[in-house]
Amino acid sequence: MRSRLISIARKLLATGLIPGIKYAVLRVLWKLSFQARHTDETAPKVTLILPVYNVEDYLEDCLLSIRAQRWPNLEIIAVNDGSTDSSLEILERFAESTPFLRVITKVNGGLGAARNTGLDAIESTDYVMFADSDDLLPVGSIERFVRQAEASGNPLVVGKTVCFYGARYFDRASSAMLFETDSESATVDEFPEVLGDVTAWNKLFDWSFWTNYKFRFPEGVAYEDMALMASAYLAAGQFDLIAGRSYYWRVRAEGQSLSQRKTELKSLKDRVHAISLVDKYVRAAVAKGLIQPSVQTAYLRHMIALDFELFAPELARADEDFFAAYKASANALLSEATGEDWAASNGKYRKVVWAAMHGSREQTLKILGEATA
Repeated sequence: MRSRLISIARKLLATGLIPGIKYAVLRVLWKLSFQARHTDETAPKVTLILPVYNVEDYLEDCLLSIRAQRWPNLEIIAVNDGSTDSSLEILERFAESTPFLRVITKVNGGLGAARNTGLDAIESTDYVMFADSDDLLPVGSIERFVRQAEASGNPLVVGKTVCFYGARYFDRASSAMLFETDSESATVDEFPEVLGDVTAWNKLFDWSFWTNYKFRFPEGVAYEDMALMASAYLAAGQFDLIAGRSYYWRVRAEGQSLSQRKTELKSLKDRVHAISLVDKYVRAAVAKGLIQPSVQTAYLRHMIALDFELFAPELARADEDFFAAYKASANALLSEATGEDWAASNGKYRKVVWAAMHGSREQTLKILGEATA
């Protein structure tokens, strides 16, 4: 009976129904998968750390998708980071029926601090991974991660992230090319683009690897995972890339997500600090002969095409202090870029970034207006 219900639910999902019905069907699938899962403590243990802060509208679906995972030895550590909405009540309700879910409550300290609290709470595990509490995991995602890690023996496995907004799912443009096929024992030299896939939540880490390098998340800043993930790639040496959908990242309405508050000066400064650290790590690795100089060139082009272009449209709405910080940061990080580097970074706002570096605010806004016309 259960398998027949699952079959019917999957057929309904394929019909392109409106979002409300689609997610109602997904919830049925998640609950059935949870009811069917079994426990095997001899299997490698996976600990998933879930920081939670004021996500009452999304948390239930996130938890349903995580506890529906088929992997038989799973621990979820949810860290309530001082939520003021009903997030804690939702966590406690789920914990009553989910024996492998632990809930920790702490004073609000931000995403990095919440993740570190979860890490400190791990008693023993074989692998660690992270999720954000407004996102979703495809059923079978954790199993694919672990099977790959066990097969290769590499300390880091990276899965494909797919964005979603309502019922619309689409590839994450900045990293989709990495996941056209599975790649085992990949390196940064082969795939320098991985230094642009620096979120914590689409990855599985060997726990001994994590603890040996004493990895910790920076606290009190946005983009807290970027430099840490870059250092993990460099430390791992070899890692695996999984082409199948491994993580669903929710794209929220403008203003709701921390990473989307791009007109805030602090957001710009935090982003620049993060990419400055990545650039520093890459340069150090090149100097030691650990990676090829081509990786440094690729990351320079990445900073132009993604990091600085990301903030370029916001210059029209931002104040003079924001523009001054943008200009100084671009000059500090991009001054070595050659004409070939600029040509290779062929984004919509490339000329805007160049203008901000070499011209006035008025000149930059004029070029921005032409780019957006």
